[in-house]
Formats: sequence, C-alpha cells, structure tokens
Amino acid sequence: MTILGIGTEIVECVRIAKMIERHGEQFLERVYTADEVEYCIQTVDSTQHFATRWAAKEAVMKSMRCRHQGVRWTDISVTVHSGHGAQIVLSGAAQLWAETHLITKLHVSLGVCRTHATAYVIATDELD
Repeated sequence: MTILGIGTEIVECVRIAKMIERHGEQFLERVYTADEVEYCIQTVDSTQHFATRWAAKEAVMKSMRCRHQGVRWTDISVTVHSGHGAQIVLSGAAQLWAETHLITKLHVSLGVCRTHATAYVIATDELD
C-alpha cells in the first residue's frame, strides 16, 4: 500500500449554517447529495452534520489533489454505516479522477463539536 495523498480540513459550524441560511436550497444542492441532505435534516444537530460533510469533501479534494479539475462537490459523498463508521463514496468526475490516478481507497476520520467540524483523509492504492 502506498499513500498517494493526505488531506485535512477544519470548518466552523456557524459558517456552514450561515451559508445554508443565506443561500438555502441552492447551496445544499450544489454541495450535498440528496441522500446527504436527507440524512442531515433528520438529525437534531443538522448544522454539525452538514459541516462535517463539508470538511470531509474538502479533505478528499486535498488528498486526491483534484481541485479545479472538474470534480463537483456532489461527486463526493459521505455515508455512515453502523459498525463501519464514515465512508467516502465517489461518483462522476471524482471517481474518474481517482481511477486515473490509481487511488483505490480513501480512509476518513471525522470529528465534530458544537463549534467546529474536522476531517482527515488518506488516499491510497490499497486493494480491498
């Protein structure tokens, strides 16, 4: 296994709340998949869940070095499965970028508190 990239991000939860308040549905549709929006709005602390996903998407783009390469925010999705934790799912241009650059696995660690959300991503060529 070779580490191909590392990305980290921290974001203030209030920043994401203000973006949602200011731009509403347009912001949500540009940044999050429908499944992510559905998941987040069903939680008591939805702002923190939206912020955590924002941080994860930023960290993924940094780890894959794909900013300004046609990858859209919605090409990167964060899913959480009971017993397995958070996972990154790529589609569209992000998936193509990963395949082209031999990135086969993205390891992700997420953190959140009342004020900040963080994400750390390691891109590897590891085979499952």
